[in-house]
This record gives sequence, C-alpha cells and structure tokens, in this order.
Amino acid sequence: MPEYLPARGFKEMENLLKVYETQKHPIYIYFFGEKDKQGRSWCPDCVEAEETIMTAFRLNAPAEARIIVVDVGSREAWMDRKDNGFRKAPFLVDSIPALLHWKGVERLDGEQLTKKALLELFFEETNPRKSDPQVPIPQPAK
Repeated sequence: MPEYLPARGFKEMENLLKVYETQKHPIYIYFFGEKDKQGRSWCPDCVEAEETIMTAFRLNAPAEARIIVVDVGSREAWMDRKDNGFRKAPFLVDSIPALLHWKGVERLDGEQLTKKALLELFFEETNPRKSDPQVPIPQPAK
C-alpha cells in the first residue's frame, strides 16, 4: 500500500521531497485546498474529485509509492500568484486539485481528476514495475 505523507504548505512539501527524492520509489504529489473543521475543502473541484482520487490511490498506485498530500492553504494564499511557490517551476500548478508524478512529465489537473479511467492510465504509465510488451522485430524473408 502506498505511503501517504501529509504536507501543510510549501515548506513542508519541500522538506518531504528532500527526504524522499533519493529513494527509487515513485513519488506523487497531490495538491488540494485547505479543509475546514468538518473536513471540507474551500475548493469545490477538490471536494468533487476527492473520493475518485483517494480510490485511485488505493486501487492503482504502486504499492511502494510515496504520495505527498499537500494542503496548499487558504483560498487567499492559493490566489496569491506572486508569492505562491506551488505556481512556480518545477511544480507549475495553476489549478487544484492537481496530481504530479515527481521527476516525470505526467500530471492531471482539475476535472481530469474526476475521471477514473484517466487516473488508472496515469498510474499505469508511471508505475516503474509495469511490464512493457516486447514487440517482435520482423525478420527479413530469406
């Protein structure tokens, strides 16, 4: 089962990446809007996608994966484009929820995270243990 690593804010996420980045396990970063005392995010898209995302983590993420679950903060903090580290390279998160494969190019954003098939494909493509079928090379006729 994947290991979930909660991070509240940019600095905690950076610290977790420093701790885990030298390991060979895949790292995924899941960004969502801060939750209130009832456990509900201010971000309606995050609320809509949460169950689908969490189910995909359980069913599709590689067992050895590390999933950094990042609370990006309040709506006001998220909307601050000048000082918001999540919006800068190498993360370039423009909308939440967002899911990135760390040190990979794969990512899903916003409404894509409500689509079960896209999440399945995302984890299939980023799983280091997936077996690539060998395509036979045609031999010249003698």
